[in-house]
Amino acid sequence: MARPGMYREAVASYNAAFLDQPMVAQYGSHLNLIQVHMPDEMAQNFSDDNALHILLHNQILLDWVDHAYTYGVVYLEQQFHNPTMSLDIFHEIDDKRHQCLLCYGTPPAIPQWDGWREISEDNHYCLLFKHDEERALSESPEAKGLYYYI
Repeated sequence: MARPGMYREAVASYNAAFLDQPMVAQYGSHLNLIQVHMPDEMAQNFSDDNALHILLHNQILLDWVDHAYTYGVVYLEQQFHNPTMSLDIFHEIDDKRHQCLLCYGTPPAIPQWDGWREISEDNHYCLLFKHDEERALSESPEAKGLYYYI
């Protein structure tokens, strides 16, 4: 997310490799997204290629990834001031980010999604209810879906 243009390049490469089946992004109010489950000990081996593969497999809109750029920058800023990763890795990622900005510019945000709002109490309880419902239906006691981080 912190490297502008990377997903666009991946989509272009994919489309060039699979001319008969180009990546067509999902649209509409009902999307089919495959969630990734990986043990914590494998997280350090999760690469850009893994992330790009997941985005391509889920047919994520280019605009959505562009919109996430600001989140990526904020995340990197937080990591820099409260380091949980090596500063060498941070500097490497930030250097690549600056190179991408020179090539592609700052990705545009989706105006309707721009900004931040606090979750309402009603929405919070709705998410908690869905989380409990999902957990009860799950064979695994681990929470799944969008409600994992509540």
